[in-house]
This record gives sequence, structure tokens and C-alpha cells, in this order.
Amino acid sequence: MQLKVKLQVNQGTQYEVWHGEKQLIAPSPIALNLQTGFVVGAGTVKDIDRNSVNDIIEVPIGKNKTLTDSYNELIIHYNENYDLIFRVYNEGAAYRFQTNLGDEIIVKTEDAIFNFVGNPSVYYPEVPEFDANSANPTLNHWEKSYKIYTTIGEMKDKNLAVTPVLFVFPETNYKVALLESGLLDYPAMYIQKDASSSMRGYWGCYPETVKEPDNIYSNHDPITRYDYIARTSGTRAFPWRVMVVSSEDEQLLNNELVYKLAEPCRLSDISWIVPGKTAWEWGHKAILTADGKADPSRGIPANGGGAKNLSLDLYKYYVDFAARNNIEYMTLDAGWNAKSGELWTLCRYAKTKKVKIIVWCWASLVLEDPNYLNNMKNSEVSGLKVDFVNRSDQPATNWLETIAKRCAEKKMVIMFHGCPVPTGLSRTYPNILNYEAVRGEENNYWDNTSNPDYELEVPFIRMLAGPFDYTPGSMHNVTKGQFRPIDSGETVPGTIPNKMGTRAHELAMYVTFDQPLGYLVDSPTEYEKYPDIMEYFKKVPTVWDKTIPLSAELGKYTVIAKQTKDNFYVAGLNNWSRREVDVDFSFLPEGKEYEAYILRDSISSSNSYPKRYTCETIQVNKQTLKTFWMADGGGFTMRIYPKNDTSINSSKIGSSLVSVDLLDRKLKITTDENLLSVVVYNISGQVVLNKQSGNENLNLIDISNLSKGVYIVNLIAFSGVESFKIIF
Repeated sequence: MQLKVKLQVNQGTQYEVWHGEKQLIAPSPIALNLQTGFVVGAGTVKDIDRNSVNDIIEVPIGKNKTLTDSYNELIIHYNENYDLIFRVYNEGAAYRFQTNLGDEIIVKTEDAIFNFVGNPSVYYPEVPEFDANSANPTLNHWEKSYKIYTTIGEMKDKNLAVTPVLFVFPETNYKVALLESGLLDYPAMYIQKDASSSMRGYWGCYPETVKEPDNIYSNHDPITRYDYIARTSGTRAFPWRVMVVSSEDEQLLNNELVYKLAEPCRLSDISWIVPGKTAWEWGHKAILTADGKADPSRGIPANGGGAKNLSLDLYKYYVDFAARNNIEYMTLDAGWNAKSGELWTLCRYAKTKKVKIIVWCWASLVLEDPNYLNNMKNSEVSGLKVDFVNRSDQPATNWLETIAKRCAEKKMVIMFHGCPVPTGLSRTYPNILNYEAVRGEENNYWDNTSNPDYELEVPFIRMLAGPFDYTPGSMHNVTKGQFRPIDSGETVPGTIPNKMGTRAHELAMYVTFDQPLGYLVDSPTEYEKYPDIMEYFKKVPTVWDKTIPLSAELGKYTVIAKQTKDNFYVAGLNNWSRREVDVDFSFLPEGKEYEAYILRDSISSSNSYPKRYTCETIQVNKQTLKTFWMADGGGFTMRIYPKNDTSINSSKIGSSLVSVDLLDRKLKITTDENLLSVVVYNISGQVVLNKQSGNENLNLIDISNLSKGVYIVNLIAFSGVESFKIIF
């Protein structure tokens, strides 16, 4: 183990961090300062325990099915009835205080100092300068871009950053990230400059008076605050202060130290928790057609959708899209207007299609309306997208746990939106699938901050804290020069936001980013123009058996592999500088042959054509080494599956089983439905056959003129559209 921590206790407690012979953090004091004047950390040593642990953590929902929990632990027992626990892993170090002081205590301040060695540069998700005496010192927003400082000394003294904060040591590969885990009944930690090469923790003070809400929709903004940060039990464990340490950039892509340190699962039954993808209307304001007109042949209701036209029929259209494409959920976001009884009707309809419904709500509804969760459960809603947790002081931290616990009692999943950065609570309550706390693609309505540069920073920094809700998948791809923010207000047809970067880059984020609940930001009508992309969306999972970083450089590119059962996925993500990267397939099992279904940048993707991409299938095995070219703002993604996996596809249109078989180079289609048409696409999305009812036998179609390969067959009936992949 290369990482070392040295501790000194002498009328106070200090620590330092080393990696081999390289000192990263010089002696730094830590303490809890109680309102009584008692200082946790300034006592005398009673005795010391040392432990060496090597366990396995089972992960029900995440990017690795199991984690090796291997660390050395030092516990200092103080005569004054508290302990300091320090753990050192290969991937970082962490400490927490544990007190046995009896009744309630008040923590006035906490000392968490980080005295860095060697003037590292800083990736700083900065909160603007604020008045620390204010009741609301701009600590209500966690979706920050990174301001890069070449040294700590350049930073303003008062500015804070949300965690994680990343420090890059000059002329070395070393990086240290500061964050926290096990945050329960305590305020969230911010990071603030302490001295020219030093940082310190900062915590919002406990609210004294809070603005009384005019109605149930309230952010509960504090009016005044006390001069202390926490009022809590004197017998408890405090949150972990975490220092992630890496010597290679790709190590950051699979660092799960926050999860390892978090409190174990508190739910006795988690079998009902289902991760997956979700159709979603808010990201494109429910705009389905450019002219705003209905299209009955595709099931599009009157007015062509739009946020002003939300209706039961429109929501059913999204449910049908999800059902056709193996998408587990449909989310009704802000503005959903299901009338009395309609939400129940929609949920029952979705249930017949094996689709679950998530609805957006204010956090205050779950916390304060005693009937809200009962009403949602009685309507058969499966989950909530909980918004506007606009504080991270101690009471607000408790709100998150309360919401998670109450929803778990109703067997409902959660996506926290407008919320603080995660700190491991999704291990404690696995029904929390996602957090936001990132500048995701919704920002394309308002500014240019959701871009390839940022997308090559968050996997190394924000993703250390836990999964995030970026909502990738835009098909409205533009170059940096072509981009302009578009906010359609309510809805104007044709005003769906652009997204900087290539289409292949968008698809690669579904593998690169951690998101147990994967949102599809764009319109079903847009996706279904591209059967090869829908083939990818049908298959790509949101949770994984194993994650294998292949190569990466902070701010420039990532290449990562993930495994699910016998299939593997590989994705490359690139910033604004086009490049070539080598993919070594040695992670594949020995002696097996695979096919790789690839969506990648085309050569013209860089030259004002970011929507262009290439779809191909190649043979790969453990010995394969292949070079991929990525455009500026580009990428690639692939599904790797065992060769000769040509299982017949079967699914449903309405209530009728439909199977697609090959018979003497003919498609044999068996269904009780009246088909309107059968359309066959090649792997590039080109229509190669289009058979219409009335003048064709749609149950037996000659395909002898098609060359061998992979095709997508769309069966179109009044009840819907179903897609099948065929290989011959």
C-alpha cells in the first residue's frame, strides 16, 4: 500500500498524507469545537487499536456488483470519551470522529484543514463570493462549472466550492479530491481557501427562523441562523472527511471510496427497486412534430405535443414509446397536469405495457403533506423526481434521509433533482437511483456550460461523489460555433435546444457516466428516425457487473469498459481536440469470439456535421487492438456480445405475440394485429424495404435481394410500432 497517513496528538490532533516518498498534505489540524468550549480532538490518548480489513461489499445497484473493501484502520481512543478513526485505502484516506458524550451537544464549528504541499492547481466548482453573516449565503445551488486555478494562492479568500474539489500536483501524476461520506444529521461540507497553500471545510449554520410558506410549495428559506452548525446527539459517529488520491487519471473513473465508507443499507427488502432508462418529455418540452400537428400513423395525438398540450393521450404516447424499446420508466416532469383520476388511469395503462411511472414533485410535498405519498401510491406511481432541496444545512440533510425512508416504505424509487451533492446515502437507501448536482443538458436552454470540456471534467471529479443525472442523448448536435441557447418558454415547434458535440459523443455518455436511472433527453420521434441508435438504446443498461477504466486524461478524454453478464460495452468521450485512441480488448475472456456493434464519429463529424456518425459491426477477441478516431467534441460507443448470438427476437404489439423468423430468405410474421406496413432498415438507418398493406402480403416478405448482415424490422399497426433486429 503506497498511501500513508501520519498522526500527531499533542494538545490537538494533526494528520499528514504521503504517497510513497511524496508528501501530499503537510501536518493539518482537525477538531470539533463545541459551544461549551470543549474541543473534540484536543484531548489525551487513552489507547490505540489497529485493524487490517479485507472484505467484500455486495452492491445491488451500481457500476460494480462487488467492491473490495481493503484498508488499514487506526482508532485513537481519547480519555475524554471520544475516538478518532482513520482509514487508509489504496485509493484514498478518510477520518471521522466518534463521540460518547451523552446527551445533546452543539457543534459551533469544525476544523478540517488541508495543508497542501507543492502549490497544486485546483478544479474548483465555485460558489460566488458571499456575506458569511447572511442567513442565505448563496449555499443553495450545486450545479457548478469548474473554475481552474493554477495555484491556491490565486483564489479569493471568501469564495467557497461545493465538493468534490480536485487538486492537481504540478509535474507529477498525483491528484487529490476532497469530499465526504456518511453525511447524516449534520450539514454538508464546502471547501474554502484557508491560506496560500491551504484549504479548510466550511458548513452552513443552523437555521433559527425560516420564512413561513404561503402554500405547500416552499423552499423554506432561512431568515436568521444561529452561530453554530449542528445540534445533535453527543453519542454518535460524525461524517467521514475523505481524501481520494490517484497516481493515474483513469483510477478516478472507478473510485468508489464514498460508497465504501457510507452507512450500509437500512432496507430489509430491496427486491422491488428497479434501475433502468426513462422516457421523458420535459427535456424537449414534449415537442414531437415540427409543425405541431397530429400524426395518427405514429400515435402522435392532436397538436403534435408541446408543454401547453400535456394530456393523458400525450403521456400514453410516451408510455408506448418506452414499451416498444425496452425502457423501464416514463417520467412526468414539472408541469404535469393529470386531472383527478387521470394519473391512476395512466399508471394502469402503463402497467399493461410493463412501464413504470415517475412523477416530478416539490420536496415539501413529501415532507409536509401527510396524504401526498398515499395518493401517489394509490395511483400506482412507481417513483418520484424530488426537486428543490435548496439547502444543505443540518435540517435539510435530514430531509433527504426522511424522503428516502418514506418513499422506501411505499416502495417508490427517487431521483433527487435540485439537490446537494451525494455523500453515500444511496448505499443506505438504494431506492435513491440518481442525484442531479451537475450542469446537465437542461442547461442548453439557457447557456453554454453543458459542453464537451465540462463532460471531460465531471467523470474525474463530480462522479467521485456518486451517480448524477446528466440527461444525455440529444440528437440536435451542433459544433461550438453553431451553438446558441434556446429556451422555448412554453413550447414553440422547432425550438428544441441544440447540444454541443457529436451524436456519438452523446451516446457514449450512457456508458461513461454513472446513472442508474438513465434519462433520454430527446423526443421519441427524433430517436425513431435512427433504428441503429434505438437498437443501442434498447440494449444499453444503466447498472453494471464490472467497470474497467482503459485510458483517460483529465479534461481531455476517457475510454472505459463496463460489463453486464456476457456482454461488454466500451465508450470513448472526447473534448474539443480531435484525437486517436487505442482500445485494447484484453479485458475480454480468453478463447471467446465476439461481435462489436459500434456507433462512432465519421470523418465528417468534425467539419460542421456533428450529427453524422458511422454504425458498423466488427469481430473482436481478447487479442484485438483497434484505434478509434474521435472528432472534436466526439466519441464512440459499442456493445460487445458473443459471436453467433442470433437469437430470434420476439415482442408484442398490443396484446398479440409477434415473432420474426427467417424462412428460405423470407420474413415470416405471425400476428393477430392488422399491420399497416413493414419497414426494413439497414444498419446505417437506410430504408431497404417498405411494404404497405393492401398491395402486399405482410406475413411473408421476400428478402432474397438483401445481402447478409444486420437489419432492423419495424412492424407498424394501429396499436403501435415494434422493432426487431434480424441477422442472416
